[in-house]
Amino acid sequence: MEQYPDERGEILLEAADAWRRAGRFDRAADLLTGLIADGGGDGCYAMVQLAEVRFEQGDVDEAYVVLDGLAHDAAMDDGHCTLVAELLAERGDLHGALRWYDRAVACLSAEELQALGGADGWMQMSSVMIRGRREVRRELGLAPDVTDELAPAAPPQRQRLVDADGVRDAVASGRVPRQVRTLIFQRQERAEARRRWPQEHDMTDDEHYQAAERRWRELANGGVPAIRVVPATVADLCEFADRTGESPLDPALKVRYSETLPEEHTIAWPPPRNSPCWCGSTAKYKKCCGRTA
Repeated sequence: MEQYPDERGEILLEAADAWRRAGRFDRAADLLTGLIADGGGDGCYAMVQLAEVRFEQGDVDEAYVVLDGLAHDAAMDDGHCTLVAELLAERGDLHGALRWYDRAVACLSAEELQALGGADGWMQMSSVMIRGRREVRRELGLAPDVTDELAPAAPPQRQRLVDADGVRDAVASGRVPRQVRTLIFQRQERAEARRRWPQEHDMTDDEHYQAAERRWRELANGGVPAIRVVPATVADLCEFADRTGESPLDPALKVRYSETLPEEHTIAWPPPRNSPCWCGSTAKYKKCCGRTA
């Protein structure tokens, strides 16, 4: 924190979460309480995390008191509201989650709402919030409303693009693909891939997954409306390669293999912040690869 004073809030939030995961709820709460006293956007994120700490401690009433304070904070924005909604939905409080999703929608500007309703609405980060709200309403048995239609799902049509460079070239030429599938080995499976093909996997896991996250954000910012992560196993990829007589290291073969898998076997990127990370770490996305968002 002393070395990077401009990132003080983010560092304290990460430190508090590390203490929470270590079971030191008192230490986590102390850090978060201090950050809340500073106010601002980081103080609002601290309130979300403090509520999570209180829930894990079993102090449900105190958690809702913290969230009530957040609801009246002038610095609250749609990102804070979305995190609370995901937290409550995860705990089964769907009515509470819907109220926070509605707060998130109310925080969006006219320009953001217009962008969500446009042809590229899928690529807006707020579309994750709209999809989460839509799912909560569906689970509650509520009929779709106007907001549910703000971020329509991207059409399943795909172009066969071998790698990220091919996608970038397509975007640069105006041929933006409607959906891109990208094959990955999740962490446990990547260990087998590194053992089998060490020359192809010379980066550490953290370097590898961080690079993928940055690459996908670049593609999304460049106009790619939908990215699907396709978890693969070394055994299945090799079996597919054996059937076709090609190398499992061939990028074109990996693309063809990824296209054989049904949609339900893929992961929409970016996943909701409280969902398991796409890399297979078992941690929440917001605490793993999503930390770079």
